Amino acid sequence: MKINKYLILGFAFALGLGSCSLDTELYDQKQGSGAYSSLKDIESSLNGIYYRVGSYPFLGNYATTVGDFCSGMSTGSASSGHMYSYSAFTFTSTSAELEDIWNVGYKIITGSTEAINAANKMLEDGTIVESEHTTAYNYIAQFYALKALANYYLVNLYALPYSESNKSQLGIIIIDKEIPAAFANVSRGTIEDTYTQITNDIQAAENAFEQAGEEAVNSAYYMGMMGLQALKARVYLSLGNYNIAEAAAKEAIALKGKGDGTATDNVPSDETYVSMWGDVVMTDEDLFTIKKSEDDNLSANSINTLYGSYYATVQNSVINKFGANDIRAQLLIAGDGGGTTTSKFVGKTSTAVCNIPIFRKSEMSLIIAECEARNGNIGEAQKYLMFTAKRNKDITSTSDLPSTSADLLTFISEERIREFVAEGHRFYDARRMGDLVSGDNFQNWDIQKFVFPIPEAEINTGTGCQQNDNWSDYLPTF
Repeated sequence: MKINKYLILGFAFALGLGSCSLDTELYDQKQGSGAYSSLKDIESSLNGIYYRVGSYPFLGNYATTVGDFCSGMSTGSASSGHMYSYSAFTFTSTSAELEDIWNVGYKIITGSTEAINAANKMLEDGTIVESEHTTAYNYIAQFYALKALANYYLVNLYALPYSESNKSQLGIIIIDKEIPAAFANVSRGTIEDTYTQITNDIQAAENAFEQAGEEAVNSAYYMGMMGLQALKARVYLSLGNYNIAEAAAKEAIALKGKGDGTATDNVPSDETYVSMWGDVVMTDEDLFTIKKSEDDNLSANSINTLYGSYYATVQNSVINKFGANDIRAQLLIAGDGGGTTTSKFVGKTSTAVCNIPIFRKSEMSLIIAECEARNGNIGEAQKYLMFTAKRNKDITSTSDLPSTSADLLTFISEERIREFVAEGHRFYDARRMGDLVSGDNFQNWDIQKFVFPIPEAEINTGTGCQQNDNWSDYLPTF
């Protein structure tokens, strides 16, 4: 496979941010399926989609981190201004970060959809010759996977968490095969409809990878089958379908081929775990990671600068959850602007560049543990929970773990806080698990009732997208 996502010129991305979120652009799309003329065009389009996924408005920072600043994990710096309004809860429907996440998320969705349509058309009419079919299906599968990934982040930020009582509430604008024309009337589907689209796209990706055969990408730098199964596990956990979630998580671990994610699995070792952060090489944990290189010129809005020169810190309520002998506490360091920050994204050289993990093996073990706990299988839950819990050296066997389903779920919730500092999980976890969230500046917030506002710029297009009415009524009180 010949994808090199950093061939895309950085200025081309900047040109796109001011346009309608449902439009496509020249550098990564061909502006209409009729402009695609070869498999090379499909490959180029996939390069562009990967660029967007890893850019700072999406998983390169905002979509990954915004929830941490609103869920008692991280605090933005008042002096730098970066993410401060989120930890202070003064953001509005006109906040740039929320608009950028929405815009770039939909550019990923629409760009992927257009490329899928074009590739299928060229497969049907013979433009893509038979010898290229497996390569084409490999690309199509990744488009479906990235589309599902973007939809998952958007529905979790701009809609309520999935539940029986919430599933009929407003989700996001759903795009299946037809892309709305610029400024066409649109409406939001339900949360249930949105998840149906996500699971359909996951299934379509699985089918296309099967057709790709040996051509199917298997690197953690791409959304191959390994990353797809990790996404499937996360999605079905959100849906409360624990059997499918657990099976997908186990498949993701198996595809990685680095241990089984249980108590006896020591990959990565403690020493490797502590040292693997802030680097540009693939780790034993990576299932899908945003690849960076030492040659990258980091944006001022990157996650690396956020926890470095822009002084974002880890909240005391998080720091206090680490035991005295937890190796993960070694990743907590003094911040340049005061307080405590994390070394996960500091980088090992003066350029401060490092990869950004999106799915890790540890997450899969914790998903399996949660599924087993919810199904009442205490021993199995403890076995998988021990994979991460033993990073606290005071926990030496499963007998040191809780022994009831309820207590295990409480422990798992807190374990996910310890394991995923600054990685952007807590907002999603707390809403899924029904936790009352406390931070350094608020207490016992029912985060399940909160949803971010749809960006005002989208509402002001007058195309029919509905706002999340009264969203600010569910902010925490101070």
